[in-house]
Amino acid sequence: MTIVVVRPEPDCSQLVDQLAQQGLSAIPCPLLSFAPGRDLPTLATLLPSLPTGSILVAVSPRAVAFAHHALQQKGVSWPNNSGYVAVGQRTASEWRAVSKQSVQLPHREDSEGMLSLPLFSDVTDAQVVILRGESGRDMMGQTLQARGAQVHYCETYRRQWAIEPLISQVVSWPKHTITTVVVTSGQQLAYFDQLITLSEQHWLRQCRILVPSKRIQDQATALGFDTITTVDSVANDALVNTLLRLSKTGLSDD
Repeated sequence: MTIVVVRPEPDCSQLVDQLAQQGLSAIPCPLLSFAPGRDLPTLATLLPSLPTGSILVAVSPRAVAFAHHALQQKGVSWPNNSGYVAVGQRTASEWRAVSKQSVQLPHREDSEGMLSLPLFSDVTDAQVVILRGESGRDMMGQTLQARGAQVHYCETYRRQWAIEPLISQVVSWPKHTITTVVVTSGQQLAYFDQLITLSEQHWLRQCRILVPSKRIQDQATALGFDTITTVDSVANDALVNTLLRLSKTGLSDD
């Protein structure tokens, strides 16, 4: 059993190392890196101007890290009169550490899970800031707007794709031993699928694919994957635990 890990660095290499410590062989496939987003220069002005009771949403630890660095450079603290919502445990933990604020998180780590939180049950005229990459969580923003909120998207980071350097590496992979692919976002799944040539599509479709949400599960199904495991988390620990369970049960969910 060899696993291909499709996620950004440094999480990609960290997951590969964690799997190696558990005796599982994995190949890193980091498709992208990150740079500061276009909205960071205005974040230090936007946050202090928000009225009491506004809601801040972070879609990833990366969104928190880039936003916090920008605020530090301007000498601005995170507001203490707003609600904080993180997509998952890791994002919440890192946000609490830097903001010194209480952070809510859903049981289900995706947009649907966040929208089900009581905080979002009545957001009429509320100001909501979504800290994200150059795209993402559009469904969440649209739903909140439909509920009456005023939504501000804040691009805290942007993606830099690295497709070409990986093409030659993919050719040399030991495909006869690769049984599982871990993909942590829909965009990465789309680009990874493009990396595989038409002659290798059959091999790829025979692999089990691990995804973090129902939305990406549906995307994988549409691409022709038959064996899909939804982890409901992008945290490395959750991915490792799932892969260990699958390795001990012969890659069966039964």
